[in-house]
Amino acid sequence: MRFEISYRGGTTHEVELPGPSAVLGRDPACDVVLNDAKCSRRHAIVEDGPEGLVVRDQGSANGIYVNGRRVESAPLRPGDTLRLGDAQLKRLADLGETVVMAPDDLDLRTAPGTTRPAVMDLPLREARAPAPPRTERPTESPFREPTDPRRAGVARAGGRTRPVTVGVLAGLWALFVPVSVAACLLAAHRLGGGTLLWIVGAAASLVLAGLGTAMSLGLRALASWARHLQIATAAVGLVACPFTLASATVLLYMARPEVKAAFEGDARRPPADGNGTAEATFALSLVGMLVLGVALTAVAVLLM
Repeated sequence: MRFEISYRGGTTHEVELPGPSAVLGRDPACDVVLNDAKCSRRHAIVEDGPEGLVVRDQGSANGIYVNGRRVESAPLRPGDTLRLGDAQLKRLADLGETVVMAPDDLDLRTAPGTTRPAVMDLPLREARAPAPPRTERPTESPFREPTDPRRAGVARAGGRTRPVTVGVLAGLWALFVPVSVAACLLAAHRLGGGTLLWIVGAAASLVLAGLGTAMSLGLRALASWARHLQIATAAVGLVACPFTLASATVLLYMARPEVKAAFEGDARRPPADGNGTAEATFALSLVGMLVLGVALTAVAVLLM
């Protein structure tokens, strides 16, 4: 598939993709990277199927337009224009592709000295060029922007990038489930309060296990409610002395605009410079503060 890409500033270039499908968007991991602020990170996908080339919207903020009409999906034929944000892509005829002509498009004239008609002045697009030899697909497309090393440490959740620190928090909440259940049952055993105390301990363990499971899944999916609930639990943690520093680190991290944009799915907001460094710093700080809180708690239990 071949496209001519043009921007509002006047820059134009061609791109040729040998694969059967291509993802278009602002994310450096896309097959065709569009340097336009109105494009979503994964704006659209173009696939070559039994009925030809088809473009589909991938839940973008500004939609896709084929020949000036907004669509969710539509076929792309040679000469059709596809607009994503302020970037415009025109599909070019592939080398070796046969284009159907109407009889009126032919200019048939009689060759001198013969009664046989000669085909003259055919449009250039009707000429069938020999297909070039197939070559192995290069590791990196020459038209793809280099991958940003600051984004090497992010995972994907439903087409969105999951920051490293959010993944660390999801893992800690998953670890919280067995720890909380064991702590509640151990407390009921050590206190020796009888059946009623065991029932209370079992109920508390179920509540804490449910909270930990929901938070782990919500953070992995970048659900907006998970961010708000994480802020609320961190605020409560401020009053727990051993984990005050860890809770303060979480609150500072969740207040960052980049983190809010990740949870709200705002594809129009690019990551800030140094985002990868900040993610690593917050992740290491959170783990360190949590280890410190666990150590302080263990010391307090031993002293008691």
